[in-house]
Amino acid sequence: MFEPGSRIAVDEYTYSNFIELAKSLRIKLVPVAGDRRGMLPEELEACCRAFEIQGIFLMPSCCNPTAIFVPNSRRQALASVIDKHGLIVIEDDIHAALMLGSTEEDGIPMYSLLPEQTVYICSTSKSVCSGLRVAYLVFGETLRERILRAIYHVNVKTSSLDAEIVTELIGSGRARDIVAYKKSLAQEANDLFARYFPQPDNPGHPLSFFRWLRLPRPMHASRLESDLLVSGIRVFHSDRFLAGAGSSDNYLRIALSSTGSLEELDRGLRILLDNL
Repeated sequence: MFEPGSRIAVDEYTYSNFIELAKSLRIKLVPVAGDRRGMLPEELEACCRAFEIQGIFLMPSCCNPTAIFVPNSRRQALASVIDKHGLIVIEDDIHAALMLGSTEEDGIPMYSLLPEQTVYICSTSKSVCSGLRVAYLVFGETLRERILRAIYHVNVKTSSLDAEIVTELIGSGRARDIVAYKKSLAQEANDLFARYFPQPDNPGHPLSFFRWLRLPRPMHASRLESDLLVSGIRVFHSDRFLAGAGSSDNYLRIALSSTGSLEELDRGLRILLDNL
């Protein structure tokens, strides 16, 4: 969809793998300011006026790393700006299946609002099983030829066995059971986190697999990560997720789903609190 030198709008804090991928492809990321409800439409409009932007990357169901859920009113406002400037939308909705029914409203995919401009991505690795590396793309007819040609030349194919397993899980209804069970585990993990780090104004999705913890004072990013690692805690400082210049704010991204048990998560959160 893009070429070296193309500009893609992103949240100020965005998925670190996307940042590194853009660097490797020499694609420029333009950070857009946001608030507790996600990217601000007026800021996106200002960036589109200031720069020649070709695309936008969004994770509206659960932004990584902030865990923000973008409400439908904000999605519609963003869609209006995106449509006006003809941007191509990369919509990473990898957490969507886990989020349905757990907020006051189910998010409308950007694809539903802008079907001819959006590449919608969903995966089973979070919602069903991390070992089943199966993902899905939905895109409009205008993008079809370019996407299929690129997939052909990259020569990447999902395992047929994995695809068959996922298809059977979905068709039999077992995938729905797995999602329900994982949602209950996510709720327990988030409740545990809230006991150690109460955040009454936390805008994050209630079933996020990670949390965005504001640090009480400025801390040296790499030194903090190293010090915590010595104590047996691996965390990522917010500097890893900055799409632009440095920020005066400091956060930690806390994974809630990487331990083998809630007891292990409990120990880790206790150590983290003591260290901070």
